[in-house]
Amino acid sequence: MYKTLAVLRTVFLVFIVGYTVRAMPVFTSVANTFDEQYARCSTSLNLVMRAAWIAIAWIALETVAGWLLARRRPRPPAPAAPASAAPPPPPVR
Repeated sequence: MYKTLAVLRTVFLVFIVGYTVRAMPVFTSVANTFDEQYARCSTSLNLVMRAAWIAIAWIALETVAGWLLARRRPRPPAPAAPASAAPPPPPVR
């Protein structure tokens, strides 16, 4: 279970980093008008806000999963093997 959560965390981290980098306003040219500049910034801000809410939702999911894992009862120990005679000594070479 813990390995699965670690894989999911890694996949999510790669996704959210890629999504946020996509949202960054990296343009090769400067905006010609204020309207064009506003449109670029508005679009980028919307994507960054969406990435932030996705990250907040992930934190909430991790918190719930952590609580569920912490509150579950541990499995009872496996029954011990019956006592038997000592194993034979290894052969002499």
